[in-house]
Amino acid sequence: MKQVCFDHIIAHYLTSIHIIDEQSFREIQPDDIKIEYHPHSSRKPSIIPFEDYGKREEIRPICPPETSRPWHPWRSRTDFNVAALALDCHMNESQTNKLVELLRHVAFGLDNFSLKGYDEIQKTWDWAAERSTKFQREDIPVTYRGETESVELHYRPVWEWLHELLSNRDITWKCFIHEAWSANQWWAIQSSLLPGAVPLCLVFYADKSKLSSFSTAKGYPVIVRCANLPMNIRNGAGIGGGRVVGWLPIIAEDAAHSGKTDFVNFKNVVWHKSTSKILESLVQYSKTGYTMDCGDEVQRTMFPYILIDSADYEEQCVIALIRGLRGLCPCPKCLIPGSKLSDFSAVYPERTPEETVSKLNRAKQLEITSKAEAEAILKVSSLRPHINSFFSLAHGDPFRALSYDNLHFGDSGLWGDHLFEQHKVHIHARGAATTIDNCFKSFPRWSGLHHFNDGVMKLSFNDGSKHHDISKLFLLAAHNVIHPKDDIAGYTLLKVTRKYLNMSMYSNLDIQATDNMVLGRAAVKAFFDSLSIYISETDKLDIDKPNSWNFIKLHYLLHMYDDIENKGSLRGMSTKPNEKFHGPIRKIYLRRTNFKDTAKQIVRIEHQTVVATVIQNEIDEYDAYYRPGPNIPNDLETPMDNLHFTIGSKLKEISFAELLEKDPVLFARFHIRVSDFMSDLLPTSGIPLPRGQRIVYSATNTIVPYQYLRINYESLDTWHLATDHLRCNPSFHGAPRYDFIIFNTRSGPVFAQLHYMFVCIVEDQKYPIALVQAYRHISHPRSSVDKDLGLLRIRKEHQTELISVQSVIRGAVAVQASEDPLKSNEMLVFDALDGDMFLRVNNAFPGYTVGR
Repeated sequence: MKQVCFDHIIAHYLTSIHIIDEQSFREIQPDDIKIEYHPHSSRKPSIIPFEDYGKREEIRPICPPETSRPWHPWRSRTDFNVAALALDCHMNESQTNKLVELLRHVAFGLDNFSLKGYDEIQKTWDWAAERSTKFQREDIPVTYRGETESVELHYRPVWEWLHELLSNRDITWKCFIHEAWSANQWWAIQSSLLPGAVPLCLVFYADKSKLSSFSTAKGYPVIVRCANLPMNIRNGAGIGGGRVVGWLPIIAEDAAHSGKTDFVNFKNVVWHKSTSKILESLVQYSKTGYTMDCGDEVQRTMFPYILIDSADYEEQCVIALIRGLRGLCPCPKCLIPGSKLSDFSAVYPERTPEETVSKLNRAKQLEITSKAEAEAILKVSSLRPHINSFFSLAHGDPFRALSYDNLHFGDSGLWGDHLFEQHKVHIHARGAATTIDNCFKSFPRWSGLHHFNDGVMKLSFNDGSKHHDISKLFLLAAHNVIHPKDDIAGYTLLKVTRKYLNMSMYSNLDIQATDNMVLGRAAVKAFFDSLSIYISETDKLDIDKPNSWNFIKLHYLLHMYDDIENKGSLRGMSTKPNEKFHGPIRKIYLRRTNFKDTAKQIVRIEHQTVVATVIQNEIDEYDAYYRPGPNIPNDLETPMDNLHFTIGSKLKEISFAELLEKDPVLFARFHIRVSDFMSDLLPTSGIPLPRGQRIVYSATNTIVPYQYLRINYESLDTWHLATDHLRCNPSFHGAPRYDFIIFNTRSGPVFAQLHYMFVCIVEDQKYPIALVQAYRHISHPRSSVDKDLGLLRIRKEHQTELISVQSVIRGAVAVQASEDPLKSNEMLVFDALDGDMFLRVNNAFPGYTVGR
């Protein structure tokens, strides 16, 4: 039985999932999920069957919409749609007037379209602004070198936005019923509250961004998310997604002050004074709680709590109010000396608010008599001489809230800036680089995976998501271009990359069950051990290498699993969903402002976007109730009345004889093979043969081909349904595409490539069949390269075979193992395709992808 997430889950309101008490007569199964509730909930532990957790979708009652005119204050639905279109397209005044003019001319009399132009749209947006928490402006007084001035802050009171969010019945239901909350820190927060009270946990993000191409204009948005919501909602852009709650002032740099300690301290003061104002509405309720009737008509007492600070390293230093890389202790989370950042074995004290305030007070007292002594106290811990704005919140601990960011610390940092660049040092031969690029160019396309049409060896960019995919693919592309006899250090770096890949895959899992946590921590240690060997080997060589491997993003790996245990999966801490806000904000600046006094203009348009989202959400609910959507497209079929797969891209019927003419090799004796297969399939599936006789097809009989297969399966990573979209098509977007799959056999899972899909009809029942080319894994002998680099090599079987589509587990990806024609029948499995594939390969082929 799976003991989920650190041996307990807080699930006070998890009432909509069918659960089985431990006292139930049902026998506990190996994959059942045990939930232990917080003692404050007064609930007994429960068991959820894995199939219910993975497949069942919680359904809330369908209620009539709260209003019959969700587009208010627009006079009609069409008015709102036009205004929303102008907003979404970032139309300027001239473009908007033209759109209105055309619509009035064309649509006059067909609908109640009454807008007269840009001014009226803006006026109506201003009326509609009341439908969501508006921005406020505050002038923040600050002092620098004895002179006081004010800086302009635009912000939304965070509590007002949360109140708005929790008043939404659908959002509240998802906050407190939809998903169990997991993580040790959440449990600890709940334990600190009175029974019946609820933690309202938040994700806080802030970062500067470029608004213009030459960086002459910058913006500084602050974004907050509600961590109670399920990950796919809170990380999204809809009504329950992130909300811009602040637009921080940016202090202009000048040659006279830039870089000086007092000026840097001054900028930090401005940041924290501004942030204090943004968080001001939370302070009292973080101490006393706030009781309200939520949107689901349940009264709750909630305590706001900043659980996660999501930021890159530079911003983390600002949040923690430390001195950064030049300080003696450059880590925002602990007091490790700067010279020990690559030391994996040592454990250093964590930063705490209590210790920090004590040192600040001590320094302030000493400053009266000796500024040097005061500075010495702060310098030892790399502190800046100011009180942190997060300390004003009850239990406010920015050091613990600061989190490992896989985008900047892993993908762009440790991999992109260090490991990948170091690989390029060893791959100096033109032929080796070409081989790697060719592999990237030919890599099979897969949804969500970048395709590198130009290769990667000459690319120059800083895109973390692309670096993430390169790190997963690199080993498959480079495994045969560096040989230990030619470059032992370069080969060792390939082994380091295997360890990095394992570490990355474990840490990025959505569900961090106890057994995977143990394996993940071991993978971190294995990476450090492997990297240490590489460093010692390169120290003896005269090659280009980093000035030092002693850097902060490497050190942060020591905090990674503590963050996971305390705050949940890395996906909830990543800056990636927050950085998606920068693009739309940049468009607002470029297309909607006059480039003067831009902050006021940007937050106004940004708020209009929020209001449009609120209204559109209500319109969607209105449509869902009064105008049900269409059914599944006609081309998709679900034969055998199953939930596992759907077929589509149907072709016209074709006879076995016609197939033989098209491809005499692939379809040789095909009608006989299908006859034998179907005659064996039905009895083994518990289906009697028609009239008790074996099925016999002649060359003139027909089948119906299909070229699309959608597979639904229980993800071992998320424990929910996942879907793969597979093709078996000689010309998909102008190129052949025959995807790989994993299918079930009595001896275990087997990899195969789809060659043909069709439906046989027996007694009016459709049976989807696939002709596949199976590949069996090579268990003996395995080459030393495969063992060292953790490569799962598979070899083509001599003949194709027929399988039931029902036996397909999920889609897969495999790449050609070598350019050598003699090894054209061998492929390498892409085990890092996603979390589910990584775990499946580890379970089915234990030890094969560990590396050594």
